[in-house]
Amino acid sequence: MKKHFALFLASSILCCCLSVSCGSSNRVSSTASQDIIVLYENDVHCGVDGYANFAALKDEMKATHPYVTVVSNGDFVQGGSLGAASHGRNIINIMNEVGYDYVTLGNHEFDYGIPRQMELMEALEAKCLCCNFKDLRTGKQLYEPYHIVKYGDFDVAFVGMSTPYTINSSTPSYFKDEDGNFVYSFCIDNFYDVVQNAVNSAKKEGADFVVVLSHLGDESEGEGGVNSPSMIENTYGIDVVLDGHSHSVILDSIVKNKKGENVTLTSTGTKFQYMGVLTIHPNGKFKTELIPTETYTKTNFRVLNFIDEIKEGYKKVAEQVIFTSDVRLGSYDEQNNRLVRNQECNIGNFCADAYRTVFGTDIAFLGGGSIRADLPKGNVTFNDLYTMFPFENGTCKGECTGELLLDILEFSVSIAPGEFGGFQQVSGLRFEYDSSIPSPVVYDADHSFAGVNGERRVKRVEILNKETGKYEPLDINKTYTFAASSYMAIDHGDGFAMMERCTNIQDAGVLDTDIIQNFLENYKNNHVGTEYADTEGRIKDIK
Repeated sequence: MKKHFALFLASSILCCCLSVSCGSSNRVSSTASQDIIVLYENDVHCGVDGYANFAALKDEMKATHPYVTVVSNGDFVQGGSLGAASHGRNIINIMNEVGYDYVTLGNHEFDYGIPRQMELMEALEAKCLCCNFKDLRTGKQLYEPYHIVKYGDFDVAFVGMSTPYTINSSTPSYFKDEDGNFVYSFCIDNFYDVVQNAVNSAKKEGADFVVVLSHLGDESEGEGGVNSPSMIENTYGIDVVLDGHSHSVILDSIVKNKKGENVTLTSTGTKFQYMGVLTIHPNGKFKTELIPTETYTKTNFRVLNFIDEIKEGYKKVAEQVIFTSDVRLGSYDEQNNRLVRNQECNIGNFCADAYRTVFGTDIAFLGGGSIRADLPKGNVTFNDLYTMFPFENGTCKGECTGELLLDILEFSVSIAPGEFGGFQQVSGLRFEYDSSIPSPVVYDADHSFAGVNGERRVKRVEILNKETGKYEPLDINKTYTFAASSYMAIDHGDGFAMMERCTNIQDAGVLDTDIIQNFLENYKNNHVGTEYADTEGRIKDIK
């Protein structure tokens, strides 16, 4: 992601004199009235303030172009308190006010469960496209794989697709029946074929151009993982890929398809960092530009007022101060490098301590991917807390042996130093690992550790003795109590299938946000001091 942003920044410096956009010499000409304009965004994650600018950009384009289409590449209903408080409906209402035409599904569209996801898509006035979301019971796709739009003499097919890893990156149990069998699929086993079939069908119906609405990202999820570049490389017939999922800023990367032809790949970052404009010329040329939302001066006041009305209704709850903190609880360092998905950080320690303390367990786990925002120094509001924990994860406690704990930690650091949403922030234990040992880690059929050449990455684990306050070596034969999110321990999210070997798991029926508030009220007197000013060496890479 950083390399894409660096390339973008270099080009933006050359054209900083433009008043409403920067990032490309491909600026849309106001005289090119027969051009097809596609406005795109991705991973808005409840960054609702940008919708009024996006609607204004739509108005601006429609004033000079007869063909303007508005699309989203997924992850819009989740990521902030305004979305979570309404289980996504506030965001759908805002998108309807803007007037979207097509969307595809991000993995976070499923965070409120499949019935709610379907309700939201039914309420959305835009058409949802997804070629690889399938009901295994009927063998049918849940949404249309593509839709063809006629623009004058040309037909453009919009093809939608979601990451095939959606089941693990959302909540696996949502995709199972009451007997624990998977009844939904995102076609991970034949993904490229599914995409190619959709493209072929669109071409056969007469599509002159194919534009993909992708929620695959440009980063790999494991060795040989599916992403947008690999999808392009393994297919043909696609002209442009509008991407989401990785939050990357990509102006116009060129990727060769299966036949060696150029395909344009572009992405707008996250939370309306940029607004994308794809121009399709009648001569078959494609141009993209990224407009910085922050410096775009135009606003659609109808949409802005609509958003303000929704915010006003939520304000009383959102602005309530929950606690005060003497330190910033952060998931990023001072250089803006994200820490929470590959190393210890103070916000991870704080949240894991809350789990362990409230449940009274020996240890606690918390996946770094569940922490989505920092908590500020000073007054911390309910909105801050909900923005940090937007998923409304349930919580639970259970038991595991020391041997199983080793396997859990091994999987947690299997991608490090690469980022992994399942990288566990911990409490009541500390450990060392060696990231120089090859990854990924291999597991047996019962999800026990098989190893890379028989060697573990995790080298040393110590458990805090609650009575003495001292750390003691892990006993692999001992049973320890743990607290964790239901997403990990019950639903086996992020791939933690080895949690099946845990015992006496009890669903607490309490949300993660409630655990934090309980911890603050009953154990911290609603105040965090300097005890979290620094990390404690709970997780060390000895490489």
